[in-house]
Amino acid sequence: MKKILVAIVSITFLASCSTSNVAVKKDLIEVGINLNNVVNDKIKVEVNPQKIKEEAVVYSLPAIVPGTYSMSNYGKFVSDFKAFDYDGKEMPVQKLDDNSWQVKNATKMDKVSYWVDDTFDSKEKHGIYVMAGTNIEEGKNFFLNLPGFVGYFKNKKETPYTITVSHPTDLYETTSLINKNTSKTDNSKDVFIASRYDEISDNPIMYAPLNNVSFVVDGIEVNLAVYSPNNKHAAKDMEADLKKMVQAQTNFLKGFKTTNEYNILLYLFDSKVYNWNSFGALEHLSSTTVVYPESYTKKQLADGMINGTVSHEFFHIVTPLSVHSEEIHSFDFNTPNMSKHLWMYEGITEYFANLFQVNQGLISEQEFINEMENKIKTSMRFDDTMSFTEMSKNILDDKYASNYSNVYMKGALIGMSLDIILREESKGAYGVRNLMLDLSKKYGATKAFKDDELLPEIVQMTYPAVGEFFKNHLEGTTPIDYKALFEKTGIVTKKKTVNTRYFVDNSNQPYITVNPKRELIFMEKTNSGLAALGVQSNDVLKRVNGEDFTLQTANTIIVKTFNWKAGDAISLDIIRDGKTITLEGTAIVPQAEEVGLVIEDLPADNSKTILRNAWLKG
Repeated sequence: MKKILVAIVSITFLASCSTSNVAVKKDLIEVGINLNNVVNDKIKVEVNPQKIKEEAVVYSLPAIVPGTYSMSNYGKFVSDFKAFDYDGKEMPVQKLDDNSWQVKNATKMDKVSYWVDDTFDSKEKHGIYVMAGTNIEEGKNFFLNLPGFVGYFKNKKETPYTITVSHPTDLYETTSLINKNTSKTDNSKDVFIASRYDEISDNPIMYAPLNNVSFVVDGIEVNLAVYSPNNKHAAKDMEADLKKMVQAQTNFLKGFKTTNEYNILLYLFDSKVYNWNSFGALEHLSSTTVVYPESYTKKQLADGMINGTVSHEFFHIVTPLSVHSEEIHSFDFNTPNMSKHLWMYEGITEYFANLFQVNQGLISEQEFINEMENKIKTSMRFDDTMSFTEMSKNILDDKYASNYSNVYMKGALIGMSLDIILREESKGAYGVRNLMLDLSKKYGATKAFKDDELLPEIVQMTYPAVGEFFKNHLEGTTPIDYKALFEKTGIVTKKKTVNTRYFVDNSNQPYITVNPKRELIFMEKTNSGLAALGVQSNDVLKRVNGEDFTLQTANTIIVKTFNWKAGDAISLDIIRDGKTITLEGTAIVPQAEEVGLVIEDLPADNSKTILRNAWLKG
């Protein structure tokens, strides 16, 4: 999963391998979902488990899904849960908790039914990430992360399913689930099949008007479906950037077993309707759900959504989809046992999402180093002495949960540090990409490793120096000495000039803060753009181009400023010494001086240059 926090700021799931012979099995759970009948923003779900042999049965929706690392409790959005016998009479139901219902005398039970509300416009406080959420927008869009709609009977997770979805004829599905309605002569009903519950949970569905594009890269069929409520963005406009990214990724992953199909379900939200301060993506075995602001420009979507978020989700094909522990392979949706290896599942994935870009020439070496430097700065806001394996194992506990976002910062930096160590020890011949390829060949999608055995196994495969790194900096509490690692590759700390944005620097740190009066004021640090407008520290910012700048509107307006182009007119209304002043000017590309990491100009045969080339280009 990659989660973006504005002002700027993704779920890993393991599917079953096979859907063969589903139709011929008698012990088949049948699910019906009717998208044509929306009542009070809810839809009805019916579940027929066939003949129940047990005296009592429990039906549950997930409390958590793998990769989210927080409790979702999808059952909170279920109402009017009922069970019926074979004569159509209602049976007694006992609600056990937020997510589970028990039916006794279950041998007489024919089916259960219930209504489901969506999370997108819910006023109820909940912990569901928007990209793991659900949307019911009658006649327009249905964003079906299926754990929010379909559950499982206890001890029957391995039973095959069919899901029949009745829907408006002008809405079309995008999913990696197998659809028996292949002819599309009747676009009013789809019948999906899955070999077990995990496969249902791993395959979201989006219904929306046709706004799709498909292409094939190195044997992978890529499908992009876009829902843009105000029709601001077309899938076709994103095709070239997406194809370029996927091609670079498949080049980078040469030798890895990937996937035959990848579906991207993109929901672009109207910021006037949903004032979400976080968004991102939720990845699965062969698809991802993505939620981003519709107000973003094509370039912002290409840079942030495609090359950043979607590329991160695609790399989950490596881990945990091909390399994962028993805790993930046999995931318990309601009483989870978490793995110690978030540093790999999310950290290595995020590292690869950056490394492939410099490796494939999409960005420069200095741009890559700038990104790693930003991650170092951001990671220092978290507890830098916390054991990463301990945090990962206990991530659902409040003590550790607040450090979760650091998996995308220090987790990636752990991957980077390990890469440099491996390249140095192997004289450039072996890096993290080689390591993950070897692990994926040994394990793969159907074989899990034991959580406590992974690190010793990696050390045995590589070098003693790796064991020392794990002992001190991954399992241990000693902060990583990034400066020493960078010096080995000819990267040093110097004063440099960098491009910024008007209200945030290139590390996404604001030039604005809140004073004790809850006013938004400019800080002492500045950039050339603000200086040119005449902004001074402690100026109270009231309006930007005529829009009121408040704690409630700040994020939305800051995102708008990202679209400013050189020459655009700018006006800021500020209060200085009790007087209202309007500062006017034209936009430039703001710059600021800072001390940061710079690549030394060294000869090609210098040992530091050779190691850096092996690391970034090998």
